[in-house]
Order: sequence, then structure tokens, then C-alpha cells
Amino acid sequence: MRFGFKPFFINAVFIVLFTGSTAVSSASFDYLYVEASEGNSSGGHSALQFGDEVYHYQHHDSGLIRLLRQDKQPFHFLYRFLQNRRIHLSHIEVSEETFNKLREHFKMQFLAQDQQFRQLNQIHRDRVLLHRLLQPDAHEALPDTDSSSVLRLNGAGLFYDEKQLEPPKKIVRKLNGAEARASQMVETLRELIAQTYGQDFLLYRREQIIHDIKIQTPVHWPVGQEILSKDNFPAAINSFADSVEDDWTALVAIKVLMEKQPLRPDAFFMTGFAVSQEERQILEKLRDQLVISTVKSVNSGRPDWGYAVLVNIARLLAVDFSIQLGQWVFIDDFAVDSEWVSADQFARYAEQMQTHINDALADLALARKTLLDNDGLTETGYSRLEMSANRYFELLKGRQHKAVRYRGESALPTRSIALPDWIAPELTQQQLKTALAELGAYENRLHDELKARYRYNLITRNCVTELFRMIDRAWLQQINVNVGQSKLAEQVTAESTKRLGGNISVTYNFIPFVSFQSVQEHYKVTGNAVLNSYRGQKLEELYARNNALMTAMRESNTLTSTLYTYNPNDAFFIFFTDDNLALRPLFGLFNTVAGMGQTAVGLFSWPFDSGKNLESGATGILMSLPELFFFNMRKGSYKYLSYHQFAQQEK
Repeated sequence: MRFGFKPFFINAVFIVLFTGSTAVSSASFDYLYVEASEGNSSGGHSALQFGDEVYHYQHHDSGLIRLLRQDKQPFHFLYRFLQNRRIHLSHIEVSEETFNKLREHFKMQFLAQDQQFRQLNQIHRDRVLLHRLLQPDAHEALPDTDSSSVLRLNGAGLFYDEKQLEPPKKIVRKLNGAEARASQMVETLRELIAQTYGQDFLLYRREQIIHDIKIQTPVHWPVGQEILSKDNFPAAINSFADSVEDDWTALVAIKVLMEKQPLRPDAFFMTGFAVSQEERQILEKLRDQLVISTVKSVNSGRPDWGYAVLVNIARLLAVDFSIQLGQWVFIDDFAVDSEWVSADQFARYAEQMQTHINDALADLALARKTLLDNDGLTETGYSRLEMSANRYFELLKGRQHKAVRYRGESALPTRSIALPDWIAPELTQQQLKTALAELGAYENRLHDELKARYRYNLITRNCVTELFRMIDRAWLQQINVNVGQSKLAEQVTAESTKRLGGNISVTYNFIPFVSFQSVQEHYKVTGNAVLNSYRGQKLEELYARNNALMTAMRESNTLTSTLYTYNPNDAFFIFFTDDNLALRPLFGLFNTVAGMGQTAVGLFSWPFDSGKNLESGATGILMSLPELFFFNMRKGSYKYLSYHQFAQQEK
């Protein structure tokens, strides 16, 4: 596939100019065409880059297409390294006013759509809660939906499990040394709260929260003529489920304080890394800050104050343990939906995993150095330190042949438990049924409006067409919209031509490759560059150091390649065809046969592997057939490359 570009190494200057500095791009933006590959956006992908922000559309599981915003480096890392796809970049010169207008327009539409999908999630959670209240004895609130997986109390799992959070009863607990110390710290908090707000404050606060839970009523979901406003923002609504969860989380926070509840043993970990004298002094200051912050938060008017109190107490105890033990102690901050790597996978990619361990250790060292350089910790600084420690010590477990959480560190600990049911809103059956009916009507209307705007279609509404539609919509404020459709289209074309050099019709530009050529023909393109894939970069390095013919032969296939280890997420193939146009049909024939072979094996292994071999073989055939006609799609992917190495390389 050729576009008349100069070789990659000649475009090095373009790469530095276009991706290395936002100052140079103050009156310009970039159009990105990502080459085809197996998996998401298999036919190619398109995006717009405004400085350090990239906007692009992706097909969502709901059947809708969503606008996404990513930082530049993570976007390039995902597509060029993990997915091993070249990116073709066109630099488009515009006025500063046009640049700002486009960037702001995409930003506002992203925020609007983000709120729309957040509201869909709120509706779903409200429906689950209403069904649970309507049928309290039912195991599931909705068919195929376990309410305990939807309705959760963030932070509560740091101190309790579901069995512990039962109706109040006398608890007799033997305290070990760590629990006794934790109990003393929480007792100190209680005394400060009593001094600040009165002796009976916690009791009063608890009764107030219980009362608030009981009188909670479902949100009124009004169905007007149009739910989405002119700028696509739905009305901001604090959902019923959110309100109940916030109140319950606050109740748990009060319970921790009143019962002097210690952290759960699996909610924190000891590192063995010694705390220096300088670090100790900073931690003592941080401990004092957390005490003050907790005392203030317990009387906050924020709806989520309970979660803030739980996180503060947990971190306070971890900081105090660090001081008392003389070694760093941290809260486990991995999310419940973290991505796991099995022990076998860890061993298979041992070299790459060791790189991640080294990167995590370097991050941790830098976070500790920053702590000393700043002579103290902000909340952001401590979160970074906590996340760095979590990642490093989690990855270390892989050396012991254990499964590890590969991604999922959170800026705030979120360990949760299911929403209890022994205190609940006191609603009649009729109130619940009415609320469900109203919510259903609102949800149907919202779905209809979202489908009218975002329903995905391979030809008429995809990742390419929506970019150009968004660009056209950005000009509507500049023109008279109270005209006929044909006249409006003429005005949009004229405005686009004045600002960008031309207008691109979505009707004929639904294919990423075609749209990229149209950008060259119609917009004010002042330069092009090819940003190489991971394998492409490594091949160039090998060619520079070794015999070109021997390198080409060895790296042409997955069996002898030193640059690629088979990734089970890829359909099985033998030959790489993205860098060998002349032999592509021949190599494609071998790949097709390999796909057929895996499909045949899959027919026999289907009862044992849930059809994985069969599906992979069919995908392999589908990806290989275009190679017979000189078109490459599959590149091979790299699941566990180091983001740090990519970031350093791109500087």
C-alpha cells in the first residue's frame, strides 16, 4: 500500500515537528490514518490530533459510535506499538482562530457524549436498585444481572467484607499489635471530632444518615419533547442509586470511626523498603494533614464525603504503620476490574515482564525522590507514590509463579462491597412500580435520541464519517442555519473551504484509506509523515546492524522471528506480509492454509476450548484472503511492550 510518501527515515524531521511539540502546532492540527490490522478498526482507523489531544470515534458494544479523547502518547503507543500499526500523518495549517474553534468543538462534544453515556449507566443502576427493592427476596434484580455486582460501596471493602457489615451487634475482637495501633489512631480521630463538633456528633450523624436512607425517593426522570439539548448535554441528574450508595458509604465511614475498625489484612501491604529519616519527617507531616482532612470531611456537605473519609482513614493508617514500622506500607489500590496476567503468561513473556518490573521500580524511586524534593506530599503526589508501589510489588509476585494484576492501579483506592439491604428506602410497591415505569419511558426516549445521533453503520456512520461531520458542525455557528438543506450544505462547504482549503464529503469518504487521500487533495496539507510501527522500527535497527538478506529471511515469519512471539490474541499465521509487497500473495496463500489448518483443529477441540481455535482459524482465513490480492491487514500485535520505553523513544 503506497501513498507516494518519502521513506520513514527521511521524514524524521516531520515526526519531531508534528508529534514532539505543541508550540509548533498552535495554528495547525494533524489528520491521522492508522493502517488496517486484525482486531478493532480492522479496516483502518482515523483520528484528529490537536496538540497533545487525539479525538477519534469507536464502535461501542451498545451499537452506538462514541467520540473518545486520548493523550497523544498513549494513543500512539496503543496503535503503533501494542497493535503494531503504522500511522500516516498529514499536517494541516489553519489560522489560530480555526484551530481553537475545532479543538473546542470536539472537546465540548466529547464532554456532552460522555455525560450522555454516564446517564445511561445511572439509569441502569437505578433500574437494578428499584427491582431489588420491589423484589427484596429475589436473588437477582434483573435477568442475568446480579445486583451485588452493580450496586457497590467504594472504600468500604478496605475495612469490612459483606458478612461483617450486618445489623449492629456486639463484636468481641482480639486485637493484635497492628490492630491495636490502628484502633488508637481511629480513637484519636474520634476525640478530635468530638472536640470539634460535640461529644454526640457521630451518633447524631449516624441517625441522620439512617433517616436519609429511609426517606430516599426515586429520581424523577422527566420525558420532555427532547431530552438532549441543542448542544447535546442531557440534564444533570443525581441518580437514586448514587444517592443511596453515598448515604450507605457515609454510614460505613461513621461505623469505622465508632467501632475503631482496623484495615482488612488484604487491604494493605508491607514493602520491606526502609523509610529514611527525611521520609519519616515528611510522613509525620502527612499524617497530621490526613487527620485534619478527615475531621473536616466528616462534616462535609458533599454527597460523597463518606468515601473521602474512608480513603483518608485508610491512608492515615498506612502512613502511621510506615512511621511505626520503619518501612513503607501502602493501601492496595487496584480496581476490581483490573487486567490479570496468568502465571503461565508471565513466564512466557518473562523478558517483557522484567522490563515492566524495572520500569515500575524506576517510577517508585522517582516518586520517592519527588517526595523529598518537594519537602512534603500533596494528595496527587501521594497517589502517584501509592500507585507506583502497587504496580511494582504486584508485578514482583509474578516471579513466584503467581497470577498478577497487570493494569488497574487507581488514583484512589476503590475496594468495595455490595450494597447492604438491612436499611433501605421505605417505598410502597406502587411507588416502585411507578418509578420503574417512568424510568423506562425516559430510557427508551434517550435511547431513541442517541440512536438517531450515534447508531453505528459500517458505511454511513463510522470512525471516518463522524470526524468530517463534526468538522462541518463546527462551522454552523458562523453561518445562517435557517435555510434549506441544500443552501445550508453550500454554506458549510464555503466555510470549510475558507478555513481548511476545501470540504470533504462523508458520502464518498467512509474508508480510512480513501479519506486520507481526500485530505491530501482538499485540505491545506503542508507535510506528511509515516510514523513507523514497533516491528518496523526494530527491523530498521536490525537491518542497520546485520546482513539485510539474512535478517529479512529470518524476520519474515513467526517461526524464526526474533522480534515477535506469538500472541494468542492474534489469529495464527506464518508470514508477515506488511513489509513485503512482491511476495504478499504467496505468503498470503501460506497464511490462508494455516488458517484452514487451525479451523480444522478447532472443529475437534471445540468441546474443550469453547471454540477458541475454531474462531481463531476463521479469523486467520479472513485476515489472509486480502493478502492474495496484495492488500495487507494483519500485522501481529505485542501485548506486553513497555510504555516507558516508547515514551523515552518518542521524546
